[in-house]
Amino acid sequence: MYPDNFYSSTFTLLAEAEVGKHFYWNIAGFLVHGQVLVVIWFVVAILLIFSILGTSNADRIPHGWQNFMEAALDFVTDIARDQLGESFYREWIPFIGTLFLFIFGSNWAGAVIPWNIN
Repeated sequence: MYPDNFYSSTFTLLAEAEVGKHFYWNIAGFLVHGQVLVVIWFVVAILLIFSILGTSNADRIPHGWQNFMEAALDFVTDIARDQLGESFYREWIPFIGTLFLFIFGSNWAGAVIPWNIN
């Protein structure tokens, strides 16, 4: 069930404890837990949907999803400004915002949704 390199001295106990309980995908030679990929793609899809809903029909006075996305952007901008400084934060906002929203969404997906993908 597992590739030969998974049965090293470090992973022997883990492999014996988990046999038959989870599924793994071999992607480009890496052994990846299938549930992790499903959750990652779910969070990415939700973030894309929120982004599309928040940027379509943009008005001068935000409402609905646009209001939510502007509040998230303001939150990330405030964090970046406080941590990086007034003159250096703007170029890091897309990276920090993407990282923050992905980690936040992943944490909530793991805490709220009872994933039991075997």
